[in-house]
Amino acid sequence: MNFQESLDYIYSFVDFERTGQFTYNTRALDLEAFSELLASLSDPQKEFAVVHVAGTKGKGSTCGMLASVLRASGLKVGLFTSPHLLDVRERIQVDGDWISKGAFAQILSTIKPVHARLGISSRSYRTTFELLTAAALLHFAQEHVHIAVLETGLGGRLDATNVVGPVLSIITRIGYDHTDVLGGMLSAIAAEKAGIIKNTIPVVVAHQEPESLAVILNVASAKGCPIVEATREFRSTSSGTGLARTVSFEGNDLKLQDIRLPLLGAHQLQNACCAVAAAKLLSSKFASINAASIARGLAEVRLMGRVELLRENPFIVVDCAHNLESAEALVNTLQELFVPREKIAIIGVSSNKDARVLSAILTQYFDKFLVTRADTKRAMPPDVLADDLRGLGAQLEVFDKASDAAHAGLSMIGREDLLCVTGSVYLAGELRPFLAKSARKFG
Repeated sequence: MNFQESLDYIYSFVDFERTGQFTYNTRALDLEAFSELLASLSDPQKEFAVVHVAGTKGKGSTCGMLASVLRASGLKVGLFTSPHLLDVRERIQVDGDWISKGAFAQILSTIKPVHARLGISSRSYRTTFELLTAAALLHFAQEHVHIAVLETGLGGRLDATNVVGPVLSIITRIGYDHTDVLGGMLSAIAAEKAGIIKNTIPVVVAHQEPESLAVILNVASAKGCPIVEATREFRSTSSGTGLARTVSFEGNDLKLQDIRLPLLGAHQLQNACCAVAAAKLLSSKFASINAASIARGLAEVRLMGRVELLRENPFIVVDCAHNLESAEALVNTLQELFVPREKIAIIGVSSNKDARVLSAILTQYFDKFLVTRADTKRAMPPDVLADDLRGLGAQLEVFDKASDAAHAGLSMIGREDLLCVTGSVYLAGELRPFLAKSARKFG
């Protein structure tokens, strides 16, 4: 298979991300069957150490920060995240480099006949995410990484990544997302996320609501796992204001001072605490991890679509906020960092998201909305989203194409204004290349 053929192959299976319709049970998400596939591929996941990360918010940022720290410590590091913003290959990285098109095609060519044989003689393997997970694990093994950081796709308990035997588990902030499949109460969602906890394996936990924390602590206790509450273990402080802000961390015989963290927003301090706590635990296994490498790794981290500032004066920001917690984090960060004259949002939302909740948060900050949709079947019709915004008194314009909304937004802003894309990973990914190019040419 060439690269395009490998894409056609993986997308020929059930892709919950594209459809937005999740089937969450052991029949559809059969970890025993997936383990059988990996066993037929010589169990690549057993060739390297693994850090396994679950949570509702901050897991992608935490994975990115920890991977950067581990690279800065001289380790060869695999990173598996989802969803992608620009290209499916960005989900599978080694030392910050996306898997090449050739390697992607070669690995899927290796998996395809094994997958087909097992699908006929034993069980059917049905999801795109399972194939991507298998491809990542096989790539990491072939590249001889020392350690891989794996982000769960959905939940934790039934997620394809949950076949690994990690040296460390991390559970980031838990909130309300995918409530239709994970449950409508924080305790139910926490139980699914805590499904990644393995017997006796240490667990790092972000700051949680009491009902979420109680579930995680109970599961960890029952399995004999040491647990580290990151924000209790490490005290974080910030100095300075706006984009000149620096952060410091202290705790557990570790002191990091005045780090310029590229990821913007106070909420990233919690994620950074998780990464620092994880690195400190891993230093007992990898001697090259020390205070200097942790500080350097945090300062060097780069992630797309997390309150990503493409330009100052005017401020052009791309963000993937798509639920209550992420929308609140976006608004708080923008209020903290920028004082624009006019604030314009280009917004599109997936049909399975709570547009009313997002609208209620975002209308508290933005002056005008350019309502559109990403080029995906999951996208909510712009008129539906516009009705929610109008009900809150928002000033808006509606665009059928995201590119038209982007052109309109750029034509509206002056040097003291803010233009922000938000509401959807798909919209952020679609518009980022154009806005990044436009930002370089602006004015």
